[in-house]
Amino acid sequence: METSSASPRHAWVLAKASSANVSRETFMDSQRLEGILATDFKRMVYNFGCQFARNRRLDYTEAVALMMLLCALIGLVSGIVGAMTGVGGALLAVPLLLTTPSLLNLPNITVHAVTGLAMVQGLTTNLIGALVHRRSGFVSGFLLQWAGSGIVIGSLFGSVISRWLPSRWLLFMLGLVLLFCAIQMLRPASSEPNGEFTPSAPFHFAVAGLVTGILAGATGLGTGSLTIVLLVYWLKVPVRIAIGSTLGISLLAAIAGTLGKALTLQVPFIEAVGLSIGAALGAVCGAKISHKVPARTLRRVLATFIAIAAFHALWRFLR
Repeated sequence: METSSASPRHAWVLAKASSANVSRETFMDSQRLEGILATDFKRMVYNFGCQFARNRRLDYTEAVALMMLLCALIGLVSGIVGAMTGVGGALLAVPLLLTTPSLLNLPNITVHAVTGLAMVQGLTTNLIGALVHRRSGFVSGFLLQWAGSGIVIGSLFGSVISRWLPSRWLLFMLGLVLLFCAIQMLRPASSEPNGEFTPSAPFHFAVAGLVTGILAGATGLGTGSLTIVLLVYWLKVPVRIAIGSTLGISLLAAIAGTLGKALTLQVPFIEAVGLSIGAALGAVCGAKISHKVPARTLRRVLATFIAIAAFHALWRFLR
């Protein structure tokens, strides 16, 4: 009766105690002691493993493999965002490249190397993204010729004259303008998101691109965010054509920038290979996603990244 009414755990204890020819109390005490010892052993092994992981230094092969994998993941994420929104992805890649290596016990990437890698990431994302967008008919040769040429010339001019400009106040004004543009992008665009773009007044596009390039070159914030706002809200270009054309325009600037960084040895090879592989895959995915995402959602995503650029400019002004 006692065995039939006992719980399964109680019956198991009685069976084990009888087989070992000891009392139930003695057997339960031994089981309790065994559990305590097992828990202490597991805790000791866990603490030893954590201490070993903290103190252990990766050998060269492991460090290279892990760094390449990390850069590939960063390139993948930033490539998706860059090709989907047209901003290039550097806004996301730069802070990740600066912060994540130290979290994984890897050597930090210098600021100069990060700027070089950002150029490589922008070059890969803009190239692949522009090709995918062009295949779908969302890259305008007219915009590349006129607005693009103005932006490239303006970027070169702005980067040169920035040495003699009060850059802090320029950053402050640009931050306010970008913040205003981010708010504006939450409003519906006056042009149809999937409408046709009719080229007109090429000189007007060239002058607007020149001004945008000067601001981008002087502040170093890149051309993506400014170009998107220029095309969508100032020049009334449909959103999808603006995104695809911005990638093509930014590609022109990225080619020159990557060449300059490479010639001055500011592009680490291992990190650049991993970043390029990830960015290429991400750019293909991001460009295809942007074709399926509603234009209203795209504007909201763009507004978020332009707001990030605005706060970045204001932060640089205040520090």
